[in-house]
Amino acid sequence: MKRALFLAALALCLGLVVVGCRSKTGTSGSGEADADRQAFINNHVYFDFDRYNIRPDQVPVVSSKAAYLGANASARAELQGYCDERGTEAYNNALADRRAKAVSNYLADQGVSGSRLSTVSYGEEFPIDPGHNETAWAKNRRVQSVLQ
Repeated sequence: MKRALFLAALALCLGLVVVGCRSKTGTSGSGEADADRQAFINNHVYFDFDRYNIRPDQVPVVSSKAAYLGANASARAELQGYCDERGTEAYNNALADRRAKAVSNYLADQGVSGSRLSTVSYGEEFPIDPGHNETAWAKNRRVQSVLQ
C-alpha cells in the first residue's frame, strides 16, 4: 500500500514537472515574439544628410522589418519620417516624406503588401536628440516604425 501511494505521488510530481516545463516553453515563445516586436519598433532606419536613399548599413534593419511583417501577416505599420533641424520646414517635411516612402517601397519590394503600410512625415518635429550638432542631427534623420 505504501509503495502504491509512493508511486502515485511520484507520478503526480512528474506530471507537474512536465506541465511546468511546457508552460515555461510557451512563455519563452511569446517572449521571443515580444522581443521581435520591440526590435521592429525600436530599431530606426537612419539616413545621411539631405538624402532619402537607404544606406547599405541600414539594409539589415529594413530587411528585419520586412521579415517581422512577413511573419506577422496581420500586422500593419506606420512609417514615420523625420529630419534634422537644418533646412526650411517645407523642405524638411518633403524630405521626411521621401524617407518614409523609401522604407515603404523597400518593404513592398520584399513582399509586404502596401495596404499594410502607411507613411507620415514629421519633418524636424519630435527630435530624438535636441542637440545642435552632427551627433544629434544624425540621430534625428530617421524613419521610425509604429505598429497599428
